[in-house]
Amino acid sequence: MQRRSILYSMLGLAPAAMGWQSSDAQIPTTAAEAVSMGLPKFFSAPEMEAFAELGQTLIPPFDGRPGAKEAEAPEFLDFLLGQSPNEIQVLYKQGIATYLLRRKAGVDAALKELSEPWTYAGPSAPYAKFLQAAKLAFHQATINSRQWAEAMSTRSRSAAGIGSYWLPVE
Repeated sequence: MQRRSILYSMLGLAPAAMGWQSSDAQIPTTAAEAVSMGLPKFFSAPEMEAFAELGQTLIPPFDGRPGAKEAEAPEFLDFLLGQSPNEIQVLYKQGIATYLLRRKAGVDAALKELSEPWTYAGPSAPYAKFLQAAKLAFHQATINSRQWAEAMSTRSRSAAGIGSYWLPVE
């Protein structure tokens, strides 16, 4: 918010003249600010809830390691999907809609495509492609999170090279 105030003063504008009150306005000015605000960008609230549940099912916490929920992977992926190409956005939108329908029959019914044998060509069904893409995305977002690095840095020998998570430079 301080940057905005500086810009307003340089332009000779006041936030009230722009129709904004400083307590009302939550407009991110950068991509990093948009992620840090934690507002859903790509999925609606019910879709985001289902997406977070899917992530927790695919990547649960294990042996002191954080799961997708603890690593805040759903929020990061929501931001990332909002910036992704159209074909990926369509894959995830249709996939989460199918997941919501199949979840009514149970989690096992919703994830049965993941138990099919692996092939080099990959799955041909769009929902199976979504599940594989989501599993890979949740895995990568989880193990590349700050929470994962912090959890792994507390281990003795298994933390070689981990613990050097770089914070953004402001």
